[in-house]
Amino acid sequence: MAKKETSFQIFGLIFLLISTAIVAYPLFLTLQRSLMVKGFGNYISVLGKIKILKNLWNSIMVTGVTLAGTTIVCSLGAFAFSKLYFRGRNLFFMFIMMGMLIPTSATIFPLFQIIKVLGLVNNPISQTLPYITGSSIFGLLLLKIYFDGLPNEMMESARIDGAGSFRIFAQIMLPNAVPGLSILFVNTFMAAWNELQIAITFVNKQEYMTMAALPIQFAASPGRGNNPVSELFACLIMCMIPVILFYIAAQKLIIRGMTEGTVKG
Repeated sequence: MAKKETSFQIFGLIFLLISTAIVAYPLFLTLQRSLMVKGFGNYISVLGKIKILKNLWNSIMVTGVTLAGTTIVCSLGAFAFSKLYFRGRNLFFMFIMMGMLIPTSATIFPLFQIIKVLGLVNNPISQTLPYITGSSIFGLLLLKIYFDGLPNEMMESARIDGAGSFRIFAQIMLPNAVPGLSILFVNTFMAAWNELQIAITFVNKQEYMTMAALPIQFAASPGRGNNPVSELFACLIMCMIPVILFYIAAQKLIIRGMTEGTVKG
């Protein structure tokens, strides 16, 4: 038995090393190309041509609003669909889940018309509403699964003590759904930060763009067509840095959430 466990561990380690190498190799090439010709001077040139701090702030604002909105909508909705009983609950839930079958490209034109009527074109906040809507469908399903796994006896005991539905949600159900919230947080962050199709459709001015759309704008803007390729790669690396930092910070959040879920389960 011990030999089989050792073999599985060795096989798993080899598989992880190969997977890491496959993922890391393109990143290594990108970093290498970003340092060609002028070295770190490419990064200085990029900073002189674009206001990357402004774009960073746009991404933080859009992602932050998306995270807050998605968390509120998904947690409240999942609690209602999982623990509260009302007429047509299952039918309404399945109707919402059908939204996962609709591709983003099919909704771009009507969404743009709505944003245009609202006067939000070239406004970073215009991206948050589609992001919240798109992320909430998956998030609702995810959190409902976690709430379904929590025993109803917890709610019944709280109701006997005089607690209302919102108090039960905030003080009992939500803390026990930490693993689901952790996954929702990471998934929503990556979806909002890296989303490109809506970002380049609703915003066409560089100062209002998010980090995801910045490399395209940098390469295609008038007067920048002759930029060295190494500067474009430097721009890509600079746009990846916040995501890498987020992954480093989110590792602890995911592990903590999964550990708490295992202990409580």
